[in-house]
Amino acid sequence: MNYAVVIPTLNPDSKMTDFVDVLVSSGYEKIILVNDGSSAETVKYFEQAAAHPQVTVLTHEVNRGKGAGLKTAFRYLAENCPDVDAAITADADGQHTVDSINRCTAAFAENPGSVIFGGREFSDKKIPFRSRFGNKISSVVYRFSCGIKLNDTQTGLRIVPAAYFEPFSVLKGDRYEYETHMIIAVREMHIPYVEVPIETIYIDDNASSHFNPIKDSARIYKIVLGYFFKFLASSLISWVVDIAVYTILVMILEGKTDTQTMEIIAGAASRIISSIVNFILNRKVVFKAVDDVKSTAIRYYILAFCQMGISIFLVNIIADTLLQVPGLWHTVIKCIVDGCLFIFSYGIQRKWVFKNKKI
Repeated sequence: MNYAVVIPTLNPDSKMTDFVDVLVSSGYEKIILVNDGSSAETVKYFEQAAAHPQVTVLTHEVNRGKGAGLKTAFRYLAENCPDVDAAITADADGQHTVDSINRCTAAFAENPGSVIFGGREFSDKKIPFRSRFGNKISSVVYRFSCGIKLNDTQTGLRIVPAAYFEPFSVLKGDRYEYETHMIIAVREMHIPYVEVPIETIYIDDNASSHFNPIKDSARIYKIVLGYFFKFLASSLISWVVDIAVYTILVMILEGKTDTQTMEIIAGAASRIISSIVNFILNRKVVFKAVDDVKSTAIRYYILAFCQMGISIFLVNIIADTLLQVPGLWHTVIKCIVDGCLFIFSYGIQRKWVFKNKKI
């Protein structure tokens, strides 16, 4: 395999040149450094690294962010390096060792065409608490919202096959959120992925990191939770359609048939139309499913009927048998039950109804 090691960096120090020296001595023939608008005082480190013929330096005149650096490198590789099979993205601050990189390349050799994530282990108490806590939370959120199971969602050590240089060069995001867009793209483009355990190294409590815990975390979680917010919006739109169709049909049928028949026709038609709208929005916009419509529709309506039955059963059990409350409380209990079922429905739709076979 012919690899290119991509290292975007801002204001590096000698750790970057030491890392480059080790990569060169380990046999890596193509190393792409991206100077992301570094200060004049740190340019010397790029010049020292560029003394190696294996090193190419790409420069941003102003700081644009880590994501912009990665996209610049992917674009350069797509346009100038047809012989490269995959890009290894790594950090310049000493967190990634050649041994960890080699573990990832071994996994790529066994899984060609897959994106490889180098996952750090966060059980060690020596790791800064904010890093351990942040990664545990983000791992749960990514899995719930996106269906991506990664122990380390913020790893900078990844291997990207050459086939994705061009599409990854135009993803959204210029800063740390870009790496989240990469993870989302893996799911939406149905790219197989593998997570490989790597060494966990923090130098000086990760003081050299340019990651802003507030701003960058806000950008990342906005993206990650986007799936669930789209699901919520889809449900609200479907509810509006349900009410609108029901109201229109009641206005049309009023006086032309008896009240009971009118309610049955309006209620059934509005529910059928709104469910079709919800199915289309969830399939095309929320989960971007590629499985055939028939199979996903069957699963969708199986879930819908089961959810309706469970709702009726639980409301009756809780309101009549357990609490024995009057009619108005049935509505309150139904809202709570249906709210919980809504959360479960999201997970089931992501994992089963719109689960693409290619992932």
